[in-house]
Amino acid sequence: MPTLRDILLKECPDLVPGALRARELQAHVSEMFLATGAPCTSHSALYRDWPGRAQNVFRWFVLDDGLAVGLTGTPEAPEGIARHPYQKIHHMDWNRLRTCRVVNQAGSFTRAGQILEITQSAVSRQIAAVEADLGSDIFLRNNDGLVPTEMGAYFLETIERMWESLELGLAGLNEMKDEPTGPLTLTTTTGFGSAWLSSRLHKFQDLYPEIEVTLLLIDNEELDLRQRYADCAIRFQHPEEPRLVRRFIDDFSYHIYGSQEYLDRRGIPHTLEDLDEHSLIVYGDGVGQPPIEKIDWLLTEGVPEGQTRRAGLRINNVYGIYRAVENGLGLAALPFYMSERSDKLVEVLPDVAGPPIPVYFVYPEELGPSRRIAALRDFIVEEINATWGDLKRRKLA
Repeated sequence: MPTLRDILLKECPDLVPGALRARELQAHVSEMFLATGAPCTSHSALYRDWPGRAQNVFRWFVLDDGLAVGLTGTPEAPEGIARHPYQKIHHMDWNRLRTCRVVNQAGSFTRAGQILEITQSAVSRQIAAVEADLGSDIFLRNNDGLVPTEMGAYFLETIERMWESLELGLAGLNEMKDEPTGPLTLTTTTGFGSAWLSSRLHKFQDLYPEIEVTLLLIDNEELDLRQRYADCAIRFQHPEEPRLVRRFIDDFSYHIYGSQEYLDRRGIPHTLEDLDEHSLIVYGDGVGQPPIEKIDWLLTEGVPEGQTRRAGLRINNVYGIYRAVENGLGLAALPFYMSERSDKLVEVLPDVAGPPIPVYFVYPEELGPSRRIAALRDFIVEEINATWGDLKRRKLA
C-alpha cells in the first residue's frame, strides 16, 4: 500500500510537509474515496462515527493507524487538511446480518428464533454482537416489541439492499442455464387464480418441469414486487409502481349470471328494472379492498343517479360469489370466463356488461432477462388469447 506522502506528493505537493505530521506521512493508505454522494454514504456503514461531508472535505484517505485524513477545498484548489479518527467494523458475520433481517421482519426475538430455529437467547446474543460492532443500538425494546433506531433503520435498509442484490445475482445465475429452472412466485386475485389459472398450470408444468411455481392468491392487497414478495403478478388495473415492466394482455367484462335452479324459482329478469326484484350477490363495501375497480356496478346499473339497489348477500371473494351463484343464492356479476367452468351458470341480460377490465402481466425491471418470467408470461398470453378469444367470439355470434 502507498504511504500518504507518496500520494500527496503527486496530487498536492504544496500541502507537504508542513500541514501533516511525520507519522501521518509515513502511514499507509488503505482506502481512498470522494466525500460526495453514494460512496460516502456506503462507507459510513463501515466506519463508526464517520464524518461524511463535514469540514468541506472532497477526498478522504483512510490510514491504517485509525486516522482518516481529508483534503479540504476543491480538487482544483486544495486548501488544507482535516483529520478524523475512525474505528472500522471488521468481518461482519453474514449469519448475524440474516438474524438482524429476520428480527426486523418478525418484530420480536422469540418469533425470529422460531423462524431461524434457534433459541431466543441465541438471537439476542447475535443482535448484541452486531450492535457492539456498530457501536450503536439497532433496536429499541418496548412493550409493543422491537422498533429500529435511526441508525438501525439505515443499517437494516442496507441489509435489505444486500439481500436483494444477492437474490438477483443468484436468479441471474439460474437464468444462464440452458433451460428455465428454479422457483417462480406469481401473485394474482383469488377469483382469477382459482377459477381460470390453476386449471391450466398443469400445461405449464408439462412444458417446464424444472420451474417450481408458487401461486399466491390475494384479493385485498397487491404484493410489492419491488420487495420480492413475488416475482411477477397478473393485475387488473394499470400498475402505478415505478420500475415495473407492464405487459398488457387483453381486457374483459363482468356479466350477469344465475343458476337454473334460482331462475326457475325467482324468474328470469328481462330488463335492468327487473333486477330490483332479485337477490343480488355483490362484493360490497366494508369487507376489504376489491380486486378490481367498480366491482359492484350491478347495484347502480340502470338506476337513477344517487340511488342503489339493495344487496341480498355480500362476500369479499369473487370465487365465493361464484360458488354462491352456483348454489342458487342469487344473481351476480362475474367474469365472463367463469362461465366455462360450470354448466350451472346461466347468463341473463346478455346485452348488459360491466366496465372493461384490463389485464396486465407485471414484473420488476431487474427480472427482465429471466427465462422463467418469459416462459410464464408467454404461456399466459397464449392461453388467454386462445380461450378468451373463443369465448368472446361465441358471445358475439
